[in-house]
Amino acid sequence: MVFSKVLEKAMHSRLIYHLYANNILVTERYGCTKVVSTEDAAFTLTDGVFKSVNKKMHVGGIFCDLAKVFDCVSHEILLAKLHFFGI
Repeated sequence: MVFSKVLEKAMHSRLIYHLYANNILVTERYGCTKVVSTEDAAFTLTDGVFKSVNKKMHVGGIFCDLAKVFDCVSHEILLAKLHFFGI
């Protein structure tokens, strides 16, 4: 269990470094970093909705909870792919 957490932290650090180094991440990744929070996401969403409504535009949304999406990912396969791509 402890090794799994250490491995998870190491993979996260390597992945984040790769994403930043190659300018892959978008600025709208709320809640994933210390720079922007989920409160920033809520503000950006409501601000965009209000601006659109004020312009008499139609507004709609689809929301998906992806909190547990990575629980089914095989760590062995993920590590092999990260190693293959030099991450």
